[in-house]
Amino acid sequence: MLNNHYAPRAGLGAPARVKTGSQAPIKGHGAGDLCQAFRGAILAVLGHAPDVIEPGRLHRFTTNGRRGDSAGWCRLFEDLRGGVFGCHRQGLQQTWHVADQAGMPWLQRADLQRQIKHLAAKRAAQQGQQWAANAARLAAIWAECIPLTPGDPAALYLQRRGLGDVWPVPTVLRLHRAMAYWHGPEKLGTFAAMVAPIVAPDGRTVALHRTYLTGDGRKADVPSPKKLTATAGPLAGACIALHEPAQGCIGIAEGIETALAAWRASSVPTLASYCAGNLAAWQWPPHTRRLVIFADADEPGRAAAQALKARAAAARLRCEVLTPNKPGADWCDVWAERGAARVNGEGAA
Repeated sequence: MLNNHYAPRAGLGAPARVKTGSQAPIKGHGAGDLCQAFRGAILAVLGHAPDVIEPGRLHRFTTNGRRGDSAGWCRLFEDLRGGVFGCHRQGLQQTWHVADQAGMPWLQRADLQRQIKHLAAKRAAQQGQQWAANAARLAAIWAECIPLTPGDPAALYLQRRGLGDVWPVPTVLRLHRAMAYWHGPEKLGTFAAMVAPIVAPDGRTVALHRTYLTGDGRKADVPSPKKLTATAGPLAGACIALHEPAQGCIGIAEGIETALAAWRASSVPTLASYCAGNLAAWQWPPHTRRLVIFADADEPGRAAAQALKARAAAARLRCEVLTPNKPGADWCDVWAERGAARVNGEGAA
C-alpha cells in the first residue's frame, strides 16, 4: 500500500417518526418532541438524518445523499434524555441532551455521561475493526493496479482532458484494468479505472479515488464515473498527494485533473483534495511556508478556498487564492482553453 506524507440538506421539513417503548416520560416533553429535537440537532450538523428514530437503537444513514452510503450514525438513549451521533467519513462525533447538564441532578448527569462514554467506546471499537478490514481491501485493490503507460485508458483520458503533455505522470496515479462497478447491490460491469490513493496527514491510505473509463479514455457510462472506496480512516485533512512541496511551497486544488493543470500552468507542485469540503479541511504538510489554493469558480469552491485561507492566516502561513474568471470553471478548463499558457501567479487568469 502506498504510504506518503502526505449537498443540499435532505428532509429538513420532514417530521421525524419515533417508536416508543417503556421509557419514562420527561416532564414537559413528549417522546415525539424529543425525537424531533434530536433529529434537528443531527440535521443542523450533518445535513441528513434518519426519518425514523427508535430509542436505544443504533441507526445508520447517508450523509451525502448517495445510494448505499451509511457513513452517518446516531443513537437516542432509551430514556430520551440524550443521544450521540456522527459521521465516520468526516471523523465526527457529537453528543446531544435535552437540557443543560449543569441543571441536571448529579445522578442523572452521571448516568448520561456513562451512556455517552459506553456508546463512544463501543462505536470506536466497531469502527476500528471496520477500518482495518477496509484497509486490507484497499491494499488488495492497489496491488492490482499498474503504472500508467502511453495509450492506456487512463493516459488517453488525461489526454482528452488537455493533459497529454503531463508525462511522466505522478506515480500515485495507477491503472486498474478491470474494476467492478457497483451501484448499490447491483454490479453494472467491469471497467478500466484510473486509481489514486487518498492519504491522511500521518501517511496512511484512507481511501482510493477511482475514475471509471472506457477503453478509449472516456468516462464510463455509469451513474457516478468518479467514486471513492469505503474508507479506512477519517478523510478530514487527507488528500491525493500528487507532488511533494518544493522549497516550502505547495498548492491544493479539488480534482486530480485540476491539480495537474494548475501544476503545469504555474509550476507550483499541487495536490488534489478530491472535493470542496475536503479542501476546506485539508491539512498542509509540516514546514510549509507558502500555500497556493487553486479554487474552482463556483460557490462551493470559493467557500472552501476562503475557509482554508482563514485557517492558513490563523497559522500565519502565506496563502494565495487563485480563481478562474469564468463562472463555473476550474483550472483544468483554463489549461484546456489556453494550452501551454502559464497562469499569472498573482491573480486570476
